[in-house]
Amino acid sequence: MSNATKFADVFRGLQLAYGTYRVDRKQANGKNVGKASIVQEPRTAELWEGHLSGKGTGIGIIPINEDNQCVWGCIDIDQYPLDHKVLIERVRKMKLPLVVCRSKSGGAHMFLFTSDWVPAKDMQKTLNQIASALGYGGTEVFPKQIRLFLDRGDVGNFLNLPYYNADDGLRYAFNDDGSAATLDDFFALYDKHRITREQLSALTITERPDMPIPDGPPCLQHLAQQKISEGGRNNGLFNLGVYLRKAYPDSWETELMTHNMLYLDPPLPLSEVNVVAKQLTKKDYAYRCKDAPIAPYCNAEECRTRKYGIGAAVSSSVVANLRKYNSTPPIWFLDVNGEPLELDTDGLMAQSAFQRACVDQLNHMPKTAARNQWEARINQLLKDMVETEGAIVEVSEDASIDGQFYDYLEEFCTTMQQAVVRDEILLRRPFNSEEDGRTYFRLKDFEAHLRKNKFFEYKSHKIAQRLRDINGESVVIKIKGKSVRVWTIPSFNSSVVEIDTPDFGQNNEAPF
Repeated sequence: MSNATKFADVFRGLQLAYGTYRVDRKQANGKNVGKASIVQEPRTAELWEGHLSGKGTGIGIIPINEDNQCVWGCIDIDQYPLDHKVLIERVRKMKLPLVVCRSKSGGAHMFLFTSDWVPAKDMQKTLNQIASALGYGGTEVFPKQIRLFLDRGDVGNFLNLPYYNADDGLRYAFNDDGSAATLDDFFALYDKHRITREQLSALTITERPDMPIPDGPPCLQHLAQQKISEGGRNNGLFNLGVYLRKAYPDSWETELMTHNMLYLDPPLPLSEVNVVAKQLTKKDYAYRCKDAPIAPYCNAEECRTRKYGIGAAVSSSVVANLRKYNSTPPIWFLDVNGEPLELDTDGLMAQSAFQRACVDQLNHMPKTAARNQWEARINQLLKDMVETEGAIVEVSEDASIDGQFYDYLEEFCTTMQQAVVRDEILLRRPFNSEEDGRTYFRLKDFEAHLRKNKFFEYKSHKIAQRLRDINGESVVIKIKGKSVRVWTIPSFNSSVVEIDTPDFGQNNEAPF
C-alpha cells in the first residue's frame, strides 16, 4: 500500500467535498492567512500524492461523513508561539491517546483517531472535555458540526491536514521526545494511539469521587488540583465563592475561608477574602467563565450537567460556527446547541425570525436577548466566519439565482418554438436574426416563460437590468406597420444534437 493510500485511509471524512488553502501572508502574531475554498468533488489518488509531495494542492478534510460519523477528530490550538514539547509532556502525563502535529501557522493540531466510525457528537464531546482538562477550554475542535444538511448545501468545516510536502514540510507530527516525526513515524504513532469505539467511551473524563469541588464546574476542579496562583487568585476565589453559595447556602462564608487556604497558593489575606465575600452577597452573582484563570479550562457543555454548574446563570442557547453558502441570495447555516440551522439573511439579522426558524427546524425556542447583545453576537459570528477556513462556500454559477435566470433565458431563446420571420414575435416567439447575430423578443413573453417555470425572484426592472448586463437593449421595431417594443440580446450558440434511432431489427410485427 502506498503512503498516499495509507494517508487517505487515516483521514477519511466527507467524500463529496474537500478543502484547499492558499497562504497569502503572515500576520504579526505568526499566523499564516490566505484564501480558503471548498471543492465539491471526490478526492483522487493524484490529489493525495500531490499533497504529500508538495507538488499539488494542500488538502483539507471535513471529518464528519455523510452519516454524521467520524474516525478522527482534532483540537486546534491557535496559540503562537507554542512550546510543543511541553504540550506533549502534558498529554502523555495525562495518558491521552493524542497525536500532536504542528499546524501550518506553528500552533498545534491534536488528533484523536478511532479504528471504527463513531458518532460525531461523541467525538466532539470527548475532544471538548480533553481540551478543558489540558487548559484549552473553548478552543476549536473538529468536527465542528454533529450533523450536516447535505441536501441543502451544508458541508461543514474542513481542517488542513499535516504532511503537506511530507518530510520536507513544516506540518509534521511530534515524537514523544519532541522531535519531528517522519511520515513513517506518523503512521507508527497512528497505530499506537488509535482507539476503538469502546475506548472512546471509556476515555470520557468524568468526575472522580475524590475530585475537589464536588458537583462543581470542571474548570474549578482542574484549578483546585493544581492550586490557583498569583495573578488569578481574586477572580479564582470569586468563582469558588459562586460554587460555595450554590453548594453551601447556609455556610458559604465559612467555606470560602477554608477553600482560600486549600486551593490558593499563596492564600489571599483576610482583607481581600472579605472584599470577595462582599461581592458575592449581590443578587446577580454568577460564574465569570470568560475571565482568567477560568476561561482556559472552561467546558460549558459538561458544566451544564453539573449540579452546581453554570445552569441558569448562562441559560442562552449555544450559537456557533456560522457558514455562508454564497449563492444569490446567500443561504446561512448556524449551529444551535450543536444542531445545524438553515437561515436566510433576514433570519440571521432579525432575532424573531431566527427564533421562528429554531422552532420550525429544531423544536427549540431560544430566549430573547437584548437587541445590542444580539447584534454583538451576530457581528462576532460574522467576524469568526470570515477568519475560518472554508466557512464561506462558493457555489457554481448555475446554483445562483442569476445562474438560474440565464438558464431560463437561454432555454427561452433556443428551445422554445422560434419565430421563422420577425413578424412572428407577435405570436410570443423569440426571433433569432442571422443577419446581426441577435435575438429579439417581447419582455412580457419572456416573463410568462419565467412564471411557467415558477421563477419569481426578479421583477420587471431586475429582469431588464440582467438583460443589460449581457449587452441587451430595449428597442422599438416595426411589425406589420405597428411600433412594438422588444428586447434584443446577443444570440446564444445553438447546436443541433442528433440522436440515433435505436435498431429494433427486421421484425415489423406490432409489439401489441
